[in-house]
Amino acid sequence: MDFKQLEAFISVAKLRSFSKAANAIYLSQPTISSHISSLERDLNIQLFDRTSKEVNLTPAGESFLQYANDIINTRNHAITELSNFNNNISGKLNISASTTPCNSILPTLINKFNELHCNVKFNVKEQGSVGIIKDIIDLNCEIGLVGTSIDNPKIKCYKIMEDELVIVSNPKLNLPDKITIDELLKYSFIIREKESATRQTLESSLSNSHIDLNKMKVLCEVNTLDAQLKFVKLGMGISIMSRGLCEEYFNSGILKLTCLEDICLKRAIYLVVSSKRTLSPIGTAFFNMCKDLYNLK
Repeated sequence: MDFKQLEAFISVAKLRSFSKAANAIYLSQPTISSHISSLERDLNIQLFDRTSKEVNLTPAGESFLQYANDIINTRNHAITELSNFNNNISGKLNISASTTPCNSILPTLINKFNELHCNVKFNVKEQGSVGIIKDIIDLNCEIGLVGTSIDNPKIKCYKIMEDELVIVSNPKLNLPDKITIDELLKYSFIIREKESATRQTLESSLSNSHIDLNKMKVLCEVNTLDAQLKFVKLGMGISIMSRGLCEEYFNSGILKLTCLEDICLKRAIYLVVSSKRTLSPIGTAFFNMCKDLYNLK
């Protein structure tokens, strides 16, 4: 049973004539007859009583007509919906982002996207890179923003910008504008959890400079940005954070910015999507906006 057979059946049932049905749907009468005969064989039932003067539905044909109309209407509705799908930028977009991009980059991106497409709602989830990758692979979100490159065949990774990490402290600690790593290790650290890309960048940079990580005096390990900032504001220790996250605090004098003299603390921010999934129209529009903004290739 196929759509052509159903269309022929509906047309004959409506017009009560094979020849009129053929003219109505631009087919030959033999083709119409063939479609009806094939349909009756497929269903193993007679749908029409045929006489020399007219064609009438059998009781089985009357019953089947409603189903045939429903099937054709459903098909037509699906075609209409799908034809509008790619142009319909509305609904909800799920985005997962690690701490730095979630609090510094993503709000600006969403604000810009909202100016272009006002009928979109966002579900934003802040979490570590491991959770972000899992959500994308499990199809729980379409777009991810992370502070580390992802080596996974199920993920496409696009570098969007460089991020500078700096030393953040309470001004009362009187840290200089620049400091060596040996001087830095004299202070207590407030650090993020092991899964944090910022911490991984710090530890990788220290290891590459042959600095023993055990020399770091870790006072507190936290898993949220708010907790990290509160400890630093109280002067309980220093921390390594994205410069972009703390610019307002530096300008207002609440926090002090210090740069390392002998180690470069920079990392990239990446936009990540699934390599196995076609993005929705909303996801595609958001990705294309980022592609234009950051010249992604």
